[in-house]
Amino acid sequence: MELENQFRNFINKWPRYVKTKSFLFFSGQLGLHPKTANLCTKHEDVDKLGPSPNHSYPWVDSIEGPIASQSISAYESVSDVLKEEGGNLTNLVRFHLYQRDKRFFPIFDTIRKFYEPNDPTPSTAVGMGHFDPDEYVRFNIDGIAFNPEAEKALGKRTALPGSKEHSSAAHFSHVVGAGPYLFVAGQIPTDTSKPGSPLINSYDDIPEEGHILKVGRSHEDSRNGPIAVQTWFTYDLIRKHLEGSGSSLEQILNLTVYLQDMRDFPTFHRIHERFFPSDPPALTVLQVAEVGHKGERIEIEPTAIASDSVFKKEIITSGNDSLGAHMSLGTKAGDLVFLSNIISEKEEDKDVLSQATNILMQLESTLSILNADFSKISHLTVFLKDINDLISLDSLFDKIFPNDRPAFTALQIPLPSPNVDANISMTAIVSLS
Repeated sequence: MELENQFRNFINKWPRYVKTKSFLFFSGQLGLHPKTANLCTKHEDVDKLGPSPNHSYPWVDSIEGPIASQSISAYESVSDVLKEEGGNLTNLVRFHLYQRDKRFFPIFDTIRKFYEPNDPTPSTAVGMGHFDPDEYVRFNIDGIAFNPEAEKALGKRTALPGSKEHSSAAHFSHVVGAGPYLFVAGQIPTDTSKPGSPLINSYDDIPEEGHILKVGRSHEDSRNGPIAVQTWFTYDLIRKHLEGSGSSLEQILNLTVYLQDMRDFPTFHRIHERFFPSDPPALTVLQVAEVGHKGERIEIEPTAIASDSVFKKEIITSGNDSLGAHMSLGTKAGDLVFLSNIISEKEEDKDVLSQATNILMQLESTLSILNADFSKISHLTVFLKDINDLISLDSLFDKIFPNDRPAFTALQIPLPSPNVDANISMTAIVSLS
């Protein structure tokens, strides 16, 4: 199947991946066949690739075929790149599994077991909106891999123990180390240390030290309580995973927070402030279509460095930062920089093009603090309320990136920022080497 021409032409301007000194950054893999670049929609499109389907009933295949074939094509595409660079899938350190419908996550997980039987990549799996105007794409998967050439100087990619009492909820590693950097899977408020992996949903589910916002009245505690306890539990779980891997909350560089409902942001934020009283990490907060799998309201993905790292966490600041939440403009460790999510600063900017233009002006200003320019961006992610607005940004991106472009992912989500007037937001990873 072919993607809509204008959309395909836009996507084709972005590289499959970008190689830096330490990492390979992958653009969103849209289920395109690695050889033909056609969109995969059925098992026959990936014949003789990946695991064989365990059935051949047309009605079943019509439902599961698009998800399975697009998952296989993503793995094959990433695998081809890593082989070209002298590595393999064990170099992967992060996968983002953006899904149209999380009901079909088990299909992906079965395919992941085939490609990554041991020490699988830490991943964050969230339900999104549409990925293309025609709504044919079911999975959009981007990722980061450890550059095989960097192993000589930084050591091998290693799966780390994290919190040993908390098993993973699916086939993924909680924490992977790549040199001094730690990539942690998206964490959810489900207690896998207990039988049945119960959902954390009330103050009774967490220790008293987590009852920070409890007031003892039914109405308030039933409204604020679920997100308050889920945020506290998830951050405490992240603490345990980091401490079990030779790091700590203080060493977190970047947090991406996925909320089921942006109305929960103020309560989340009050707990967030308690865990990061000073020098907070870069922060991106998004409302997505679905987090978790048991009614979770939040998923949090951290990136950190080891406590004994030769690199130190540095806070990026302009000296006059006016930020919308308790976060840093960005953080730096070694040659890697994570930037917080950016939205337009101008209230009069209502259309997507105007907002995007202002965002890129802010991004350029931040890059200048680092003595860098747009060419140093390794991965750019664009969050939109409506994926159909993406094409309107084509000429703007042509101007910003006249030559080499970063890896790129574009996603439609319900709300791209806690500022509900934002129709678009962007976040970036910068490599200074």
